[in-house]
Amino acid sequence: MKRILVISAALLMFCTAGLSQKMKIRSEKPEDHVLSIMSYNIRHGNGMDRKVDLERIAKEIALVGADVVALQEVDKCTDRVGGVDSPVEIAKAAGGYHASFASAMDFGGGQYGNAILSKKAPLSVESVPLPGKKEPRVMLVAEFEDFYFCSLHLSLSQVSRTEACRKIAKYARKKSDKPFFIAGDFNLEPNSTEMRILAKDFAVLSAFEIKTFPSDNPDRTLDYIMVYNGGEGKSLVKKLEKGKLGIASWVQPEKMASDHRPIFTLIFKGENCVKEKLD
Repeated sequence: MKRILVISAALLMFCTAGLSQKMKIRSEKPEDHVLSIMSYNIRHGNGMDRKVDLERIAKEIALVGADVVALQEVDKCTDRVGGVDSPVEIAKAAGGYHASFASAMDFGGGQYGNAILSKKAPLSVESVPLPGKKEPRVMLVAEFEDFYFCSLHLSLSQVSRTEACRKIAKYARKKSDKPFFIAGDFNLEPNSTEMRILAKDFAVLSAFEIKTFPSDNPDRTLDYIMVYNGGEGKSLVKKLEKGKLGIASWVQPEKMASDHRPIFTLIFKGENCVKEKLD
């Protein structure tokens, strides 16, 4: 059985520190910053108090200010968000992000799917349909100058998830000229068959050991950040394994804004990074 590669294990001290206190981790020197990634299933902004509040979601994004943000369960102009373009509204409120959106299906007078927020405008975006028996699923792929970044939300059906994992790996092989990152709500746990399938082609960069769902009292990990370990991604993974690049990952202990907690990964040069406690 192939071992699941978890790059972030060496920095577990940073992961566990995020359980009780919100925080931000940054490179010690600005020039040592490589890439910061966030993933968040926002349940269309519907919090654990059953209030739809996009400002609350934007605040969580702004607290850390990741370079790229993968959002799942995003409404665009639906009735339940008051007809607003949620990706655009969140991007503006979080502070200067570009918004990209992929619709999985029409819903409530608008659309429902995944989004990517990015500090830089993507060179291109693509919507890739994924298997979903009970509900249509989609992967949003954004190309940037130095990497690809994807936001995905896998099915509740194990059969569909298994098919999707194989399709994602096949797609990543075609995009291996740059590091290929995937992030989102995978609806699978670390010991699942689907994770073992993904482990053949992807390295996990997120806080594998920290639970992400449900947000008020998490008892399982469903959300991940990964990188394809072939092509240019292979070089990145080797640098992380050998310590030529540093990595820190954590789960923000946000209990109210959504039913999932947001996850983060930072890749940096040098030996040190700085941990900042947030209010």
